[in-house]
Amino acid sequence: MSKRRLGILISCIALLLVALAIFTLVNNKKSINVMQQAAKQQSAESTGQIHVSKQVQASCMSCHAVDNNGKLARIEYMRKTPEGWSQTIARMERIHGLKITDDERKILIKDLSEQRGLAPSEAEPVRYWVENKPSYTEADSPNPNVQNGCIACHAGGRFMAQRRTEEEWKNLKDFHLVMFPSTYLNNRHLDWPKVADAALDYLATQYPEKTAAWDEWKGKHYEAQGKWKVVGYRGTQGFYVGDSEIQKAGDGYSENKSIRYMNAGNSETLTGKIQMYSGYTLRTQYDQQGKKLQGVFNILENGNEIKGGWAETKDAGITGEETYYKVQTEKPEVVHMEPAAIQQGKTSELTLYGMNLKKLTAQSMKFPEGVTVKSVAASSNDIVKLTVTVDKNAPIGSFSIASDKANVHENLTVYDRVDYLKATPSYAVARMGGAGPMHKVSTQFTAYTYSNGKDGKKGTADDLKLMAVPAKWTLGPYPEEIKNDEDLKYIGKIAENGLFTPSIEGVNKERPYTAENVGSVTAIASYTWNGKTFIGKAHLVTAVPDYSNVVN
Repeated sequence: MSKRRLGILISCIALLLVALAIFTLVNNKKSINVMQQAAKQQSAESTGQIHVSKQVQASCMSCHAVDNNGKLARIEYMRKTPEGWSQTIARMERIHGLKITDDERKILIKDLSEQRGLAPSEAEPVRYWVENKPSYTEADSPNPNVQNGCIACHAGGRFMAQRRTEEEWKNLKDFHLVMFPSTYLNNRHLDWPKVADAALDYLATQYPEKTAAWDEWKGKHYEAQGKWKVVGYRGTQGFYVGDSEIQKAGDGYSENKSIRYMNAGNSETLTGKIQMYSGYTLRTQYDQQGKKLQGVFNILENGNEIKGGWAETKDAGITGEETYYKVQTEKPEVVHMEPAAIQQGKTSELTLYGMNLKKLTAQSMKFPEGVTVKSVAASSNDIVKLTVTVDKNAPIGSFSIASDKANVHENLTVYDRVDYLKATPSYAVARMGGAGPMHKVSTQFTAYTYSNGKDGKKGTADDLKLMAVPAKWTLGPYPEEIKNDEDLKYIGKIAENGLFTPSIEGVNKERPYTAENVGSVTAIASYTWNGKTFIGKAHLVTAVPDYSNVVN
C-alpha cells in the first residue's frame, strides 16, 4: 500500500473516531438531560409540588422540563385565554406529536386557564376577539412598529389576549421566521426583523406576564348559579328582554332562558350548557328551537353582571349581544328602557323593564331638568310604564336617572331633532360558503338615528346616538359612480331588515374574469322621520371563506 493511500486511510479512521466521540458525547449529554429532567420530575412529585396541574404534568412534561427557576419551561412564562391555550395545544398535536384524548384536552384547557389565564380586567377589553365578532373594526395600534410589523397579518386582539415574559415575547420573532419563512418575504418593503424587535419590546412592556390584576384575581371565582334578568340586542330583530336560570351541572352549568323580542313580540326559549374558565369567563352552547348557538361571556361587577354575545354555529354573522343582571329583592332595578331617547316639547311613554318595579315611584329616579313624570303604572314587578312630558326648552344630552333608591342601567337621552342616520357596521366583511366545509358568514346591518347635539354640528363629540330604527335596506354599487356594477348581481342578497346573506362559494362560470361570487358594494339604509328621509351607507365586501383582513 502506498504511503499516500495509507495516509488517506488513517485520516478517514481519525475522522470516524472523532465523529464517534462527538456522537457519544451528544448522546451522553442527551441521556444526562433526560435523566436530569426525570430526576426533576421525580423530585417535584416526591415533594408534592404540582406545576400548573397533574394533567399538565402528565401531558406536557415529556417535552417541557422544570427549569432552573423551578418552573415548567415555556408554559409557566405566559398566560392566555381558553381559546389561546386551545390553539397552543392544537399546535402541539399537529407539529410536535402530542397524543391526548378529547377529555384530556378539555382538562388541559380548563387547568391552564385556571392557573395561567387572564384577569377579568385584562380579558374584557379583548372579548370581541375571543367572540370572533364579525366585521369588528379595531383601532390602529398606537405603536407604529406593531401596526406595520404585526397587524399586516394579525388583528390586534391576537396579542392583546395573552401575556408573556419579555423573553417569551421575543421568542415570537424566531418562531415566525422558522415556522412561517414567507413572513420575511411578505414584508420585504420594510426591515421586518428590526421592526419585529421594536414591536416585541413594546408588547413586552404593554402585556407583561406579571401583573397586579392577575395577582389579585388568581384563585378567585364568581358564582354563575342563580336567576338573572337578560337584555339582548340582535341587529335585524332589535332588543329583547327575558329571564334566565343557571344551575350547577357536573363540572359546569346548565341554563334555561326565555326571551321576548320587543318589536315583533315573538318569544323564544333556549337551553344550554355552560363551562366556566378562570373563575369568571363562560363559554356557552345553546339550542334555540333547532339552531345551535355558541357564546362568550364574562362575569363582571362583583359577580352581579354577565356581559357577552352569541353567534350561530352555522353562520357566525348571525349574532346577538346580551347583558345579564343578577336578580335581587331589595330595591327597584331598571335593566332596559324603551325608548331611551325622548324629544323636546313632546309627551312620551317609556316602558321600563327590570325587577322590583312595583316599588318604583317618580321620586325614585333623578330625571333631568324639564322632564316631568305624569304617571307611573306597574303591570308587574318586571314592567312599569311611565308617561313623561318634556319641556320645549329642556336641556339636550344624555342623563343618568339612577339614584340611591333605584338602580337604572341606561341613560335617558333628551334631543331636539333627528339630524342624520348612520349604518353599522360602517365597513363589513361577509364570507361565502355553503358548498364545502366552510359555513357562510352573513352580515347584520343596523341603522341608528343621531342628533347633532348642543353644538349643532355633525360628527363632533357631543353628537347623540338616539335609537335603532326599522330602516329599509338596499344594495348599490361601490364606488357609487360605477354603472352596471355586476357585483350587485352575484355577491348575495340583503333583506329589507338589513340581513345580508352572501352567495355560495366556488367557481361561477358566468364570471370568467372574477371567477367567484366575490365583490364590493354599498349597503344603503333609508328611514323617514317627520316627513324627511335620511340615508345611511356602509361599505360591504363579500370575500372568500378564509379571507384575512384587519376587520374580523
